[in-house]
Amino acid sequence: MNINYPLEISLVAMLLAQFMKLPIYYLFYRKWFPSILFSTGGMPSSHSAFVTALTLSIALTQGISSPYFAISFVLAGVVIHDAVGIRRQAGKHATVLNNMKEEIADIVKELHKGKEKDDKIVEIKLKELLGHEPIEALTGTLLGVVVVLVSYFWII
Repeated sequence: MNINYPLEISLVAMLLAQFMKLPIYYLFYRKWFPSILFSTGGMPSSHSAFVTALTLSIALTQGISSPYFAISFVLAGVVIHDAVGIRRQAGKHATVLNNMKEEIADIVKELHKGKEKDDKIVEIKLKELLGHEPIEALTGTLLGVVVVLVSYFWII
């Protein structure tokens, strides 16, 4: 067994989920979006894969009566709930605010049409891809389970 199997396999699950985002995004949208490798959100949820792998690997190595399992189980619940709930809603809010900003910019440009005016409308776009759809979190969770089970029962 590795020095810190739960940590190592959790990192593997997270990195695998993060790298899977690029080809999955390409399959759905038919364009390369390399920056998705360094972003939150998307399919599958690397956060869900990370905490699920941690929880299951602790269950297998320490047992479900272990306080470490209890801590990781609660942590996983909070992280996955946050990804599907709060961060997802924040992303939806960012979309609405970005659309409002564009509409206001168009109105201001129309009002100043033909006038010498330096428009100083802020060109900040809020990040919209923050949270996860439930299917993305579920897929990340299942990926975490598969990575742990494969490594625990077949590799180690």
